[in-house]
Amino acid sequence: MIKDKESKSTIGQDWIVVRKLEKELDSKLYLAGGRIIHEARPAEAFNLPFILAFSVLDHVLSQLREEGVIDCKNCGLNTMMEVSRNTLSWHDFDLVDKGRKARNNLAHKAILAGKDDCCEYINAIGVELKAWGVI
Repeated sequence: MIKDKESKSTIGQDWIVVRKLEKELDSKLYLAGGRIIHEARPAEAFNLPFILAFSVLDHVLSQLREEGVIDCKNCGLNTMMEVSRNTLSWHDFDLVDKGRKARNNLAHKAILAGKDDCCEYINAIGVELKAWGVI
């Protein structure tokens, strides 16, 4: 769907970072001195890959806007998402939009999202990006 190969490559690399961070933050079990150690990251840490996932989505929609797929000028993520409903095949627009609102709460009000919500929103974005052939 994205024609610009350099932009598509950058988006793909950015998405790899999102997934790598998400994976690294997950709990780990390991042996140390004959004991099993459970290392859990704070749930709040998942807000980093969550916000980065929305940055990737914003990049994708901005690129599609530049390529003429989405028709809006100087519009933000909310407007690009709404306008793209007419041109992109969304699997679960409402879930991604719910995540966008949670992202806005984090970015503008410092309201952290929970781990499960972060992972759900990241996965929802991933589904869309795969369906659009971006990743």
